[in-house]
Amino acid sequence: MLTSIVRKKLTSDEPIICVKACYADPEIVEMIGQAGFDCVWICLEHRRIDPTVMKSMIQASRFSGCDCMIRIKPENHTDLAYLLEEGARGIMLPQVQDLAEVQRVVEMMKFPPHGRRGLDSIHLDADMGSVPLVEYVPHENENTFLMVQIETTEVLPDIDAIAATPGVDMLFVGLGDLSANMGLLGQMDHPKLQEVVRQTGEACLRHGKAAAINCSDPEERKRLWEIGYRFFNVASDFRFIRRGLDEAIRDARA
Repeated sequence: MLTSIVRKKLTSDEPIICVKACYADPEIVEMIGQAGFDCVWICLEHRRIDPTVMKSMIQASRFSGCDCMIRIKPENHTDLAYLLEEGARGIMLPQVQDLAEVQRVVEMMKFPPHGRRGLDSIHLDADMGSVPLVEYVPHENENTFLMVQIETTEVLPDIDAIAATPGVDMLFVGLGDLSANMGLLGQMDHPKLQEVVRQTGEACLRHGKAAAINCSDPEERKRLWEIGYRFFNVASDFRFIRRGLDEAIRDARA
């Protein structure tokens, strides 16, 4: 059965390093895993990916040795079921408004007694139907994770309650959307935003969870580690390509 690198590292209190795959290309996903990253983040919030391509991207993460985390805003449990059954280990929940929304997604993700996820144990996550249910269900509950995004003003009063919720593994501070929603667009170092960063980290430490964030600066990651951050998205395929193209044209024109 599929195990989760992210869940294993959370349990042992190790840093988790992630890269976002912006483009629907399984080979890019495979390169991310082969490079040694723990997790690849695929977005279904801002993109629509053909289910067959999505399956290939998830499988590419597995073949190359990293977890696949999908950002999606599910309307019901069927939006998540096929992703988890094909081998995605994590769900990233964007634009959260309140605790109740988080609790509903936990129910969608987890099998009884921790939730109400429906059984269909013939897929990749159950070794194509070869694993007994008594082994498959608890293993799957232990090897999937939920990351909740903190990026709206409405969710701020619920940060502590979300961190305390069983089935929630990480809280991700989305500084871009949060800065816009707080009327501080792009002011990532503004004291009000940094207070949310601190508050989220402390809530995660208090309840045995992990805080998560975008951060490419090694020294900044050291500081964030001390206040509860364990998951760091350090780059994206878009950034690598854009930077490479910009450098190439600058050198050529020189």
